[in-house]
Amino acid sequence: MYGEYLQDAQGEDVVAGIRDTVPLAELERIDRGAYDQLLATMARLESHYRDLCDVEFTVERGRLWMLQTRVGTRTAAAAFVIATQLVDEGLIDMDEAVRRVNGDQLAQLMTPRVAPGGDATELTRGTGASPGAAVGRAVFSSEAAVEWARRGESVVLVRRETDPDDLSGMIAAVGVLTSRGGRTSHAAVVARGMGRACVCGAGELQVDTVAERFTAPDGTVVAEGDVVSIDGSTGRVWLGAVPVEAPAVVRYLEGAIDPESAEADDLLRSVHRVLTHADRVRRPDVRTDAGTPGDSARARLEAGMAALRGDRAGS
Repeated sequence: MYGEYLQDAQGEDVVAGIRDTVPLAELERIDRGAYDQLLATMARLESHYRDLCDVEFTVERGRLWMLQTRVGTRTAAAAFVIATQLVDEGLIDMDEAVRRVNGDQLAQLMTPRVAPGGDATELTRGTGASPGAAVGRAVFSSEAAVEWARRGESVVLVRRETDPDDLSGMIAAVGVLTSRGGRTSHAAVVARGMGRACVCGAGELQVDTVAERFTAPDGTVVAEGDVVSIDGSTGRVWLGAVPVEAPAVVRYLEGAIDPESAEADDLLRSVHRVLTHADRVRRPDVRTDAGTPGDSARARLEAGMAALRGDRAGS
């Protein structure tokens, strides 16, 4: 479980990202009774929906109120891990786990990640809100993001916080960087749903969208067009291009990592379980024009999903 909490605030203050939040664990210190009741209610909701739940709540005069709940958005990595965790908890079976992921999510797991080394200058750290490495030219408006992307440039959209009007810029960008907000802010939620790398809450950055630049804590000024890098897993931000490498999922698909070895993490083991089951249940043979290991992996997964849906034709 993770979440964010604000005292003396309205719900839209959390979503808009106009104030920095504190970890939900702080509620335990502030009001242990409400915190325990919240955990119990969340467990009931997860059991009822048999899925990850996104919950909004408020505590007023010591009383917990549940405002709304919905099936939560998640990164591609989380989709695989959550699916197998729900199997282990007895809430769903492996057939359902295969249906809950798709080839596009598997493809997202094959995006590059930050590799050791390089001479890029670290500027600051924020909150890693959506995993993945993004390297591109800094832009400070959605219009600029669309225009630079149209010219074939990779861009990182830099804002104080995002709102629905920034959607076109987020689609055009390879990554999003904001100086405000946390893991439940607009930028974070939308970026996770789109598979974009995102760093939020980099509060030490002074973002000036009018002058189209931001100033780092050490005084470094980054203007529109300067190359920046972000790591949506760790929250790190650099000036310059960091080296990137193939993620563990790609190396697993290439046979370089044993999913049962100590090198394999929870994500890799979850991917292995889902793909293995997809292979086991698929009925049609699959022919695919596979130029990369990712193409073959997506075909394996989609074939398993087709079998569970009862489709007769392979992909």
